[in-house]
Amino acid sequence: MEKDEKKIGDIFEKSTTRRGFLKGAGAAAGVAVAAAAVGSVRPGAAKAAEAAPKPVMKYLFAERQNCTGCRACEYACSMFHEGEVRPSVARVHVLKYKGIVDVPVICHHCDDAPCIEACPTEPKSIQKDPKTNGIILNPDTCLGSKCLKCKDACPAEFIRVHPDSGQPIMCDLCGGDPECVKACAMQATNPLAPCLMAGTSGFGVNMAFRDVTPDEAAEDLINSLYYPNTEGERR
Repeated sequence: MEKDEKKIGDIFEKSTTRRGFLKGAGAAAGVAVAAAAVGSVRPGAAKAAEAAPKPVMKYLFAERQNCTGCRACEYACSMFHEGEVRPSVARVHVLKYKGIVDVPVICHHCDDAPCIEACPTEPKSIQKDPKTNGIILNPDTCLGSKCLKCKDACPAEFIRVHPDSGQPIMCDLCGGDPECVKACAMQATNPLAPCLMAGTSGFGVNMAFRDVTPDEAAEDLINSLYYPNTEGERR
């Protein structure tokens, strides 16, 4: 895992822009402040904080208007799952719509899981991890390109097909600690407003947004962020 993280860091460093440099300088300053703060904490308290388990994330959320199109999420995801930077197999992907806006397309981990319901195999080739809520695919029983009923059933049009195996690409939430969320936070233009986030509870938000297709979300973004917009009207 440390090796993968190092690779991701190297990729980001090679593509550093002036903005990225300034962000990096700010991050370095933040690290220095954090180090000084930790130094002033009692050793026992610091060790207890380090040992505290991370909460398990069960849902993904996207503040689409905050997406800068950096695609750090795709890089981090494909590196974690495939061992290489390969956006075409990432469990999250960014749609460039009409060359105007970037729309992150994510799995909403629907409470009623239409993809699982549509799977025809017995037992189901698609399951939910009861601990993390991640969607797990069994490649040994999945019918792949012969079926893809899960892809047709996905209301968010999230599911893509792996170019090598022909099987659907599912989001397992990285075991409850999504790599895409961490990468997005690192690359966000505004550190307080990244695009991708994760939470322990969905509060029904996933159900509210899942029926909005990527194209519909893109049109909404164009109308909301640009004036004049594609219809020439201000909204």
